[in-house]
Order: sequence, then structure tokens, then C-alpha cells
Amino acid sequence: KAVTAADPRGGTIEGAPTAALRQDGRAVRLTGTGDRGTSPLLTLDFGGEVAGRALVRVLGASADRPGLHVCYSESRRFMATAPGQNGGQTAFAPGCDTANIWSGYPGQPYQWDADSHTLPPAPAHLPATLEDGQPRGGFRYATIFLDKPGWVDIDAVAADFTAAPGQANLRGYRGHFRSSDEELNRIWYAGAYTVQIDTDLPTRVKGNIAVDPAAPCWPYEPGEADHADNTLHYADPRTAVVLDGGKRDRDPFTGDLGVQGPVTYLSTDDVAAMRNTLDALARQQTADGFVPGNGRVCPDQSGHFSGDYDLWFVHDVYLHWLYTADPKALGDWWQAVTGALDWAVRQIDDSGLVAFGAYGGDGGCGTYAYSSCDHLTYTNAGLYRALRETAGMARAKGRTDLASSYEATAARLRTAVEAKLWDDTAGAYRQSVEHPDVHPQDATAFAVSSGLAAPDRARRSLAWLRSNDWGPYGSLTVPAGTQGAAVDSHYEPLPSGTEADARFGVDDASGLELIRRGWGYQLAQDPGNTFWEKTAADGTPGLASFTSLAHGWASQPTVTLTNRVLGVTPTGAGFARFTVQPHPAGLTWAEGTVPTPRGDITASWRDGTHGFRLAVTVPGRTTGRLAIPVHTRVTLDGHVVWAGGRATAKDVTSDGAYVYVNGVAPGHHMMEGTR
Repeated sequence: KAVTAADPRGGTIEGAPTAALRQDGRAVRLTGTGDRGTSPLLTLDFGGEVAGRALVRVLGASADRPGLHVCYSESRRFMATAPGQNGGQTAFAPGCDTANIWSGYPGQPYQWDADSHTLPPAPAHLPATLEDGQPRGGFRYATIFLDKPGWVDIDAVAADFTAAPGQANLRGYRGHFRSSDEELNRIWYAGAYTVQIDTDLPTRVKGNIAVDPAAPCWPYEPGEADHADNTLHYADPRTAVVLDGGKRDRDPFTGDLGVQGPVTYLSTDDVAAMRNTLDALARQQTADGFVPGNGRVCPDQSGHFSGDYDLWFVHDVYLHWLYTADPKALGDWWQAVTGALDWAVRQIDDSGLVAFGAYGGDGGCGTYAYSSCDHLTYTNAGLYRALRETAGMARAKGRTDLASSYEATAARLRTAVEAKLWDDTAGAYRQSVEHPDVHPQDATAFAVSSGLAAPDRARRSLAWLRSNDWGPYGSLTVPAGTQGAAVDSHYEPLPSGTEADARFGVDDASGLELIRRGWGYQLAQDPGNTFWEKTAADGTPGLASFTSLAHGWASQPTVTLTNRVLGVTPTGAGFARFTVQPHPAGLTWAEGTVPTPRGDITASWRDGTHGFRLAVTVPGRTTGRLAIPVHTRVTLDGHVVWAGGRATAKDVTSDGAYVYVNGVAPGHHMMEGTR
């Protein structure tokens, strides 16, 4: 889209740098007089996050041809051009951000070029197009430099886009969302696109669970150059998988998939990619039932680190079943689901709570954000959620005995959590039994979202978060200066997205304000069309140059805007049953499409001065439950169903805030409320 910088440094740049923007026979010449430390730099801006292989059209080159390198960066902030930047990266890989461990990881010196890509040498006969041999999974900026004296004439630079390989039209979304707030609309699509950037073939990953001991693994060995050509074992190599991030770690993680799955189902409907990902993870289950939380980073990796991610796998399969009715959930993956859940249940100790450190030497300690062996509210809420969800799948499978057992375990667990992890004085959930005076965001967010918290405690604890955690860029993990917290104070997208969504569950419209603060802020920064892995307290990316700025677990608002604001939510597998319950939250209208295995659900609503109108298309072989805020008079398809504060038709109920019509048959329906 543009040339961001053309810096001759110790060499020269001749001709218009903008000649590199299009192939037209005009060139810009880069001439180097030394090594990469003095090479001229030409930086191009693709206008937003993209992914793929760089293509450089070369018209001519000196007889002694210098090596041509491309450096990639997701943001201008961490594009290494100043001396000492990114731990000294400028001397090795000018124009790059850091995508690899351990060279240049925050706080460590950059010791070798672990990030630039070397293009093949220019052939004897020019012009020719040189293609990067390795894809870069996420970048906005590409910087070209030379590694020795000589000159190169560059006619054009482009990228062969490689992400989302199963989606021929990146804008051809099966689902969509629009509303009266254009910022929220941009947030919905940025979330969808973030997950598209994270979707790629399982032969282009960094993590590796292959059984071959000689297979390359990640983190890299000293001196190793950047590459993304490892294989996710057990996955169909012809079908895409969903990775945690485009730039890194380029590996499926079950915690990330808990957000990425619903985003996928609601936007691109790339069910095949999610199925392939979950299939690979299910098949790496260990003999004791534990499901590792990611595609194993090295072939010899073992242990049970991050027990919470074992539970996220159960949640991922449940969501896949709920949105798609894929028979694999109750078939091929059933042993993996029950084995993973039973492994976690065995970690409940005499306190009645789970603490994964009790497992043994390799624990299971550690979560999405920090390492802890404590009896955490977050992990216990995750276990409670997994028990209830698996019970629902067991009933659908006809295993009522197993469902009853899981429900009984969940009930006992809830009693223990409410007795030992609720702080009634503060009105918030504790970090853990061991740290009762710390009240982190994730404790409340997951206690509420899992359904563990009773309505009064849900409202009180969410109010506590708003009073104590909210800052200019969202909701903090813990208030600044908290003593004894297991995590530093920053903005973490997984619990933040969960908190925003949970607020709608208690009819708290401030969920939209939280989305605007955190996700609206990110859209105003680089790369401008995808969401970040995390945000520091000062508003910068949370892991400095290492931060992934297209990280799928940050895309929860896409789900919340469809499920909560538009209001379309599945309640039966594959949307056999679903609810449409809008939450206007100050908006005047919203409309959207939700793809389902039984056909598209379309919904639109408008909140006007005279009343509320909801229009819904219910697909065949489904049953809808429609709801609008309570009004004096409510009609469905012109027939009065609510008047004078009571139902006037069968299957109509109210909770005081909404009027519900149950059992709505397939077809086009209009539900209207007048004041």
C-alpha cells in the first residue's frame, strides 16, 4: 500500500522508492557498501496484517550479487531499526520484530538472526521474481536489506497470501454482523480476520508432535533461522488447522481454541479446520487420560503441564458439538473427552477442590497466564464448566448414568468453591485458598461465565471488577500494586473477553463499554485489523517485540456481538434449538446471519421510540426461542402474546426483563413490543 521508509544508511537508494509498489518496469536500486549493518533499508506497508511468502521482482543486479533478505514486523513500534532495539536485533535483522525463542526474547539479548528470511539468489537471467522459501504467518511491514556489497534493482514487492487456505474468498463470510455502532462492526470483522490469519496448513506450524526424534522442534537451537515448516502430527496434512497465532507460536492451543472455535463457526464456518485441529489434539491423549494443551512443541515433550488446558479441550469439543452437531464429539473423541475430564477429577483433594500440583512431579501446575499449584478459583470454575458440559453430551449419547455422576461431582465442587473461594466481605472471588486476599479478574470472570456463581454473587463480583480493575485499555488481571498475585497487572484478552461476555449474562450493558475500551483501542494501533495476544498496563503490547498481534484468543467480542448483542445462541447441538435474545446495550439496531448445519439463521432488531421489533428466520428442523425486552404489549406475527403484564398465549413466559416465546417453528417471524 505504501513505502514506510527508505533509509540509505551506509549505502544508497536510487530512483523512486514507490517503484516497488507495483510491477511496471520501473525500479528502485538498493546499493550496499558493507554488510547488513550498513545496508540500505526499504520498508513497505501492506496496510494491515497479512500472511504468506514475500515475492520480490528483480530487474537487475550487480555481477557479485548480494544476498537479499526480508524482515517482517506486525508493527512499526517493534521494527528493529534503532541501535539496541529489541535487545540488539537491529545489528542482525534490521526491520524485524522477534518471533522466536530465545534470541531477543524480552529481557534477553538478540544473539543471531532468528527472524529475517533469505530470498534465493537472483538468477543469471533477469528480470525474475524471487520467492521467500518460508511463509511468515503474520506481518504488516516488510523490510528489504542486503547482506554484502552490491546492488539490486527492485521493480515490485508483493505477498503470496497463505493463511486460511480452505477459504477461497477471505471476505466471503458465511455469517455476518452489523449494528448502529461502526466501531463494534469493525471489531466483529477484525476478530473474524484474526482467526483467519491463525488458520493454516498443519505442515506450516512451529510446534511439532511428530514421533520422529530428529524432527525440528521449537524453541529454536542457537543459530537456527526462522522457519514454519514443522508438521502437526495426526492432522490431515491437506486440511487447515487453527493455530494460536499467525506470527507465533503457530501451534494449536486448547485455551485459544475455546474462543477461536465459536469465532470460526459464526464467521467463516470453516468447520473442517476446527475438526482437523481437535482430531489431532484428541489423538495425542496420554495413557492416563490427560490431553496436552497444545500440539507438543518437541517430540520428546512429556508431563502434564497446564492442567487447565486439559479442561479447555473438553470445553472445545463441547462447543464444537453445540455449534455443529459433529458426530465425532460423541464418537471418535468421546474417550478423549471423558478421559481428560476424569484425569482432572482425580486431582480433587481432601479440600473438595482441584489443585493440579497434587498430581505428582510434573504437576499440571500452570495456567494460560501464570504458574501456580494452588487451589485456584479459575481452574475450579473450569472443572465445574467441563463437568456440566460433558454431562449434557452424555445425556445426548444416552449415558444418563454418567451424566448424573458428573452432575453430582459438579454440585459438590460448587459447594466447595462457594464455601472456600468466595469473599463475602470484598464481594469478589478469591485467587485461591492459599491467597484469599487477592481477587483476580479470572476468578470472577470464569466463576460467572461457567454458571458457578449465583446471580447475586455474579453481579457483586462483576461490580467489584469494574470498581477496582478497569483502566483505560480494558480490565486488568489484578489491580496495580496487588500483593501476592500470581500474575502481573496487565490486560489479558482471555479473561477480559470472558468478563465482557459474562456481563451480558446478568444484563449488565457495560460489557460493550469494556469491548470498546480494549478492542477499540487496539484497532487504532498497529496492525489495525487484528487483535493482540496481550496488552501491558501502559497500553503497549504485553510481551514487547515478541507479542503476537494476531492472536485468536483475543477475538471473543466477535462471539459476544453475535451471541449477546444480536442475541443468537445455540441451546441444542447444531442449533437444533436456539435462542434469539437481543441485548441492545444502547444500540438502536443490529442485524446478522448465523450459519448452522440446518441452514442460516437471520436476525435483525430495532429499538425505537415507540417500541422494539425483532425479525428472525428459523431454519427447517430447528426450534427457536424468541425474546424481546418487556413492553406493555407484545405480538408475534401480529398475534398478541403479552398484554397487561401477563401472557395471552401458550408457551409465553417472562422473567420481568424479557418476554419469551418458546417453541417457535421454522419460517419467518416478527416479534414486536409497543409501549
